[in-house]
Amino acid sequence: MFTDIEGSTRLASGLGAEPYRIVLHRHRALIREVLRRYRGAEIETEGDSFFVVFDDAAGAAAAAFEIQTALRGARWPDLGRGNGPIRPRVRMGLHTGEAWPSAGGYATPEVHRTARICAAAHGDQILASAQHAAAAGLRAPSLERLGYFELRGLPGTTELVQLQAPGLPSEFPPPPIRPHRHNLPADLKAPVERPEEYRELDRAFASHRLVTVTGLAGCGKTTLVRAWARGRLQHHGDGVWYCRPGHDFGASLLQALGRPADTLGRPIETAVDHLRHRDALLVLDDVERAHAWAVEKLLRECPGLTILAAGVRPFELPGEAKRSLQLPPVDVAAAMLAGFCEDRGASWSAAECRGLAAAVEGFVPALRALADVTAFGSPKTALRRLRDDPVAVLDAGGRFRAAVDEAVAAISGPARAVLLELAARSDGATVDEVLDLCRQRDGSLEALVELVDVALVVIERPAMEQALYRVPTPLRWLLHGRAEPVQVLPSLARKFVNAVRIDTALVRAR
Repeated sequence: MFTDIEGSTRLASGLGAEPYRIVLHRHRALIREVLRRYRGAEIETEGDSFFVVFDDAAGAAAAAFEIQTALRGARWPDLGRGNGPIRPRVRMGLHTGEAWPSAGGYATPEVHRTARICAAAHGDQILASAQHAAAAGLRAPSLERLGYFELRGLPGTTELVQLQAPGLPSEFPPPPIRPHRHNLPADLKAPVERPEEYRELDRAFASHRLVTVTGLAGCGKTTLVRAWARGRLQHHGDGVWYCRPGHDFGASLLQALGRPADTLGRPIETAVDHLRHRDALLVLDDVERAHAWAVEKLLRECPGLTILAAGVRPFELPGEAKRSLQLPPVDVAAAMLAGFCEDRGASWSAAECRGLAAAVEGFVPALRALADVTAFGSPKTALRRLRDDPVAVLDAGGRFRAAVDEAVAAISGPARAVLLELAARSDGATVDEVLDLCRQRDGSLEALVELVDVALVVIERPAMEQALYRVPTPLRWLLHGRAEPVQVLPSLARKFVNAVRIDTALVRAR
């Protein structure tokens, strides 16, 4: 048997030396009292851990049950920290195997196996090898089989079981030791492959530990990062973890990692402690700038950690590689539109959707907006209506306009001005032309970077020419329509006019 206190270092630093000494000694006294009754020989005690041997497997299991019961039922000191009595959460590992005495201890791989089993347990949990359970004669409901695991440094696999008894908790996260373990959510349907974006992420991670994928809400960032991360399972020995940070980054991360909630009010510190020496990929979805400090802390204190983040905007952290989700190739866009139609019960093929996808340049919010009319009519019908009145078709139901309104509301005033002026140019503009267009305003280049980050402006790189910055055609339709003179639709015009003064004479001249 091996036992130790989960999070003992964090508990000691949180309580202070003297309060922790009181808790530690009380914990030791309770365990030793039980060991005496079951003839457990204490081989080694170091800090908060015990190494104990028994001459009977059933006795070892009974002692484990009684130790956990005693720890839960004991009166623990209230140290006046506002959290009530401080009860240490002890994890336990049991294994049965041959051992040979050596210099007052035992020299055998089975000792190391038992220690690894204990390290895989959570606080209040008793883990054992299936070999021990068989030797002890344990059957359901006294045990729950958890499966086969590889234990670090030991050959082969070990089948682990959880021992349980009335009055003891039975619900725990899975042991954090399964090879290539991950918590990536299962796809409800196969994602459309985006090989060029996958290769771009591969290139970015070759020289960066933090890569952010940015773009409009609903443009496919989540699907992309999950699909790419699944292909990285074999590259990270300590797993791939998917997390939506929400308002409490630390608590969300602990939940994603399968770790218990932090009781000392420092969940991000607990998560850092868990990841500090691990080779893992962390996939953060729906991130915001407010999460930047926690991401920077994780990267600084966990050198083996790499982070792939998806959000509307990048963190703007040192060493961050930014990748905005540009317009997908037409074949990929057609497959995406066919998938949206299939969700609505229409089995149009990617080949049938290709012309319609090309007409909107694969702009994903436009593909989503076209899904209803395509599914309940046909791709040809939708394409004909799109040519007649693109704004009316795209904005049926108002979802497309709402998505654009949300994106525009999140950018700065100068960025809105640049967006409006670029939308008037169907062929796009070079950097020099953007600067010329906006020469009366400061920060125009920064505004252009902002628009590229959120994928409201896409970059085209013609061979042997300067890069062109262009507003996707469906977005131009919504901003200006297709008729001349250019007219800005009222709902968006108010946002632009309130944010910045537009040089309309300059726009008309261009």
